[in-house]
Amino acid sequence: MDTFVYLVFMMAVGALIGGVTNFIAIVMLFRPYEPIYIGGKRLPLTPGLIPKRKRELAEQLGKTVVEHLVTPEGLRRKLTDSAFAAGAADWGREWLKRWLSRRETPAQLLERLSVHLPDERLSELAAEQAEQAYERWGETWRLRPIRDLLPPELKGAMEARIDTLADYLADRVLDYFSSEEGKRQLAGMVDRFFQERGMVGGMLHMLLGNVNLVDKVQSELSKFLRHAGTRTMLARLLWTEWNKWLDYPLAAVEGMIGRQRIHEAVRAAARRLVRSNGWLHRPIAELVAPYEQELFDRLVPQATGKAIHVLGDKIEGIVAQLGLADIVRDQVESFSLRRLEAIILSIARRELKMITYLGALLGALIGAVQGTIGLWL
Repeated sequence: MDTFVYLVFMMAVGALIGGVTNFIAIVMLFRPYEPIYIGGKRLPLTPGLIPKRKRELAEQLGKTVVEHLVTPEGLRRKLTDSAFAAGAADWGREWLKRWLSRRETPAQLLERLSVHLPDERLSELAAEQAEQAYERWGETWRLRPIRDLLPPELKGAMEARIDTLADYLADRVLDYFSSEEGKRQLAGMVDRFFQERGMVGGMLHMLLGNVNLVDKVQSELSKFLRHAGTRTMLARLLWTEWNKWLDYPLAAVEGMIGRQRIHEAVRAAARRLVRSNGWLHRPIAELVAPYEQELFDRLVPQATGKAIHVLGDKIEGIVAQLGLADIVRDQVESFSLRRLEAIILSIARRELKMITYLGALLGALIGAVQGTIGLWL
């Protein structure tokens, strides 16, 4: 009985020593927070290990995060993950829906972006850009004949209309020639004819407008359309002039019209386009309504995919610019020691307890061995 009590006593003492020793070692990782001085001399092992090495811990955590946790490769894998891309597209759709639901107009959006008087500012910007675009285009094509500027489909379509145009002018202009209604009708037809054919048609319109097309045609048709051969003569004349015009270089056309007048016409057209239909003051949701389905189903996923691709290509530079290691280091250094202790314990509390229990277990085993050896001796 005395032997059993002796062994239990030795095991209890060993367990107490082992458990308390490990517990004290764990506590000394954090405590004391500040060095302790006695008689002007600092006590050894004060402050605790983590308070003493807080700056080094912050540095190492920053390096660990950048080199092993939040790496460019890991971020790129996350960005290129199909589930992430689908989630980003869904987020983009939701954000766009909320933004469109605000019924904001382009003018209000520009005002919010500190662009005051958006009608005038945007009109002038469009005019300047259109003029510059025309000049860039002209530098390439100015010395080449008009026939080289026209796409084959457009050239064929315009030539196919010459005979039809001659008959139409002979039939309709004669009836309405003397009236204001007829004059307006003729002007409208000429305008629509050229406007429907894009920029080259606009150039042709400006060329013919330089010689006051409506008045000239109205005056000449009053003489020639009364004769029997007028339609044939008109058709032949149109063909002849058409072929001559095709051989003119763009520079010659500009010379006839005047480059300054062309610039003014381009600028005026750009201003009209900006101000047409009052679109600056209509809700953006209303403007995009005809394209809403395509916008949500195709354009948003495409834009999201493109953004992800660009981010993936630039991820190393972005991570370097962010300075994640410095962010983590500064954040850890800003923590109070009590908070840092709480963070570490919240992560490793169970493991630290197990170390304490393991120390008690080892101490008990050592006590049992010592007791056995003592009894044997």
